[in-house]
Amino acid sequence: MRGFALFFIALTWLGCGSLSREPGLIKVLPHYLDKHGRHTTGVTLIERDMYQLELRKDPAAVHGVRYNVNWRGNAEMTVRLELRSTKADVAPLTLEQTATPEGGSTWTPILIDIDTYKKFGQPESWRVTLWQDGEQVAEQASFLW
Repeated sequence: MRGFALFFIALTWLGCGSLSREPGLIKVLPHYLDKHGRHTTGVTLIERDMYQLELRKDPAAVHGVRYNVNWRGNAEMTVRLELRSTKADVAPLTLEQTATPEGGSTWTPILIDIDTYKKFGQPESWRVTLWQDGEQVAEQASFLW
């Protein structure tokens, strides 16, 4: 019985290890930033969520947006962020960041500064794609994309 349990654990461990090497997007977190570049006033998730709600309700307090993209891969990747604005007659915005994996998963921030934010307006929807050697390997989009 003990041998079977060890075999099952080893098989599970080996299976998880091979999956983590495949390129993919894990999570995309858009965060509004205040004039100090903060997205939260505390250390807990509830404090972050409450502060994000405050910033959404008061657009004048927003001084930028940062999209934190969590991805996995085994080679240098290009993280591409595409945005659509709530403003009429504003062309979609595309930003790219090249990143190297740091182990299991990697966080890559993509910043929209205050000047770009004022011209572009509030993002309505987004799509993040992951590119390796000119080929798209993963995609994640917001509900309204």
